Amino acid sequence: SGTPTTPPPTTPVTPTQSVDHLEDSGTAKLTAMAGDAFTEKISTKAENAAGKGVAKVRIRYTIVGDTDATFTGGEKVATALTDASGVATAPALQAGETTGSFAVRATLIGRTVTGPIYTATVTQRVADALVRTADTALTCTPGGEFADAVQVKATYKDAVADKVAVTATLIKSADDATANDKGPYFKDADGKTVRTLTGLTTDADGLLKLPQLYADDTTGTFVLRVTTAGGATLDVTLTVAAAADTSTSPSPSPSASS
Repeated sequence: SGTPTTPPPTTPVTPTQSVDHLEDSGTAKLTAMAGDAFTEKISTKAENAAGKGVAKVRIRYTIVGDTDATFTGGEKVATALTDASGVATAPALQAGETTGSFAVRATLIGRTVTGPIYTATVTQRVADALVRTADTALTCTPGGEFADAVQVKATYKDAVADKVAVTATLIKSADDATANDKGPYFKDADGKTVRTLTGLTTDADGLLKLPQLYADDTTGTFVLRVTTAGGATLDVTLTVAAAADTSTSPSPSPSASS
């Protein structure tokens, strides 16, 4: 009889080689406001053909699409190692200023397998409260200029709401948001009368100082409505009235005695 043959030594399968596919591991909805960190993180599970998790393999996460979002640290690519149950968690995403959706692709480092693509969404900056920074009465005489500018402060969940879009409109009344055709007004760059201002934004402290207000010849009480992205609204009362007559009426001349 011949001598028994020794089977060739088998090369042990590495964890990476045993991965059959990647799948999502309970990632919640990925949404953040512009400039904020995403509160939810991406989790991905590496599984073998039997559906068991594979530990100690590296997963690469790549941000794709028209976005300035990054991972914490400012990078567009991040890697994470799977834990004992085969789950890897990506670093937190940081929203930029570009709103809209983008994708994050998960791939296995060292081997090509199918993997999930995650969708993340950046929403516009918003405010939920708006207040004046002063309580001075805003009054003016017909044809004059208001002495005090209107300054407002926007907040969101009691924190400063910076870079939030604001619109200011001189409306017909608190019940009629149509732009007024008389009463106080702003001026545009050409000095023309305008009663709606768009394209305004709050500063880093959530503050916005509106341009100079002017009055035409119409007297009465008027409403300036300031609104933010997110729906915060503030109505400011403006009063146009003739100056009070403070001069003393001349005393009647004494009748000449005869």
